[in-house]
Amino acid sequence: MTWRDPSWILDEERAEVRKPLYLKGKAGTRVEVDGPALRVRQPERAVQWFPLARVARVVSSGAVAWDHQALLACAVAGAPVVFLNREGSVRGYFFGSDRRSRDRHDLLYTRLRARLTRRGGKARYAAWREAATRTALERVRPQLPRALTRAVAADLPEALALARQRYLGTAAAGLLEERLQGLLCGLSAEVFGEAGLDARRWSCLEFGLDLVGDLAELLGWSLAVPVLAALEARFLDPARGLDLTQEGVVIRLFEQQAEALRRMGLDWLHQLRQWLES
Repeated sequence: MTWRDPSWILDEERAEVRKPLYLKGKAGTRVEVDGPALRVRQPERAVQWFPLARVARVVSSGAVAWDHQALLACAVAGAPVVFLNREGSVRGYFFGSDRRSRDRHDLLYTRLRARLTRRGGKARYAAWREAATRTALERVRPQLPRALTRAVAADLPEALALARQRYLGTAAAGLLEERLQGLLCGLSAEVFGEAGLDARRWSCLEFGLDLVGDLAELLGWSLAVPVLAALEARFLDPARGLDLTQEGVVIRLFEQQAEALRRMGLDWLHQLRQWLES
């Protein structure tokens, strides 16, 4: 997969593989539906078509005008849409149907709904999130530079943030974090859809919890390792290392890890279901 302005990634060779579609708009960019495909119009560029059957999720940032029929087509295709601000942070989500997961078991959904509607349900979920965060940090620790492995689990997030700031500076490091968080939330929305939590079911789980954001945070700890390695490589050899101040480079790095993160996300949701059952 390659990065191309106006910023979409789609595997053109393997039609059976669903891939993310990245749309980075500017004034005049419009997304419409044309039969089984999304049609993207942008000033001074040829019209592009993207078959919905091959789109796993859509990440839409910048000035992209969506026709409501295009959004509904994404819903029918089971492709969640995540809307990002220009700097990469999440503005909102549009969740699709459960077409891809209708044959799957509904255990996660039923366990979440049953647990969260009972007294103490939120506390039970919060306990899982805290335990999962500790586990994620301990998994990451052995892969980090020696200076960071000495940090206790509670201090490790701050130590990682400071390490990124040393390589990039405070402002650029903050922008990188926002971009990564947006990408992680898009992937997390796809993972929840794959696990059977579609738009209809999300509407039954409005308990003030940011399930997508929490999963994105868990996946982010694993992503921290390749990001830190890329920053260090760039610092040691600016001519050869990845420039993570460039949005396209950040997306390429993210997509190199995306399949492993997707599998990890499904594993986390399986563990959440088991926790809610215990």
